[in-house]
Amino acid sequence: MTDTSPATPRANTPAHGGCDVCAALLRQQADARRAGDHSRATDCVVELQRHHQGPHHREVSS
Repeated sequence: MTDTSPATPRANTPAHGGCDVCAALLRQQADARRAGDHSRATDCVVELQRHHQGPHHREVSS
């Protein structure tokens, strides 16, 4: 079964390695989803997308 909920991270979001901020947000999202806190999980996705698209992501992962 594939999870296609809005709380699923975008495919180009690094799951491990590279960016510590992305990794932390993905862990927080997974924890929230396991706890059934879909609102917090969605908040993490929004934060991931903003971070991933912003200049800070390139600075951290370079």
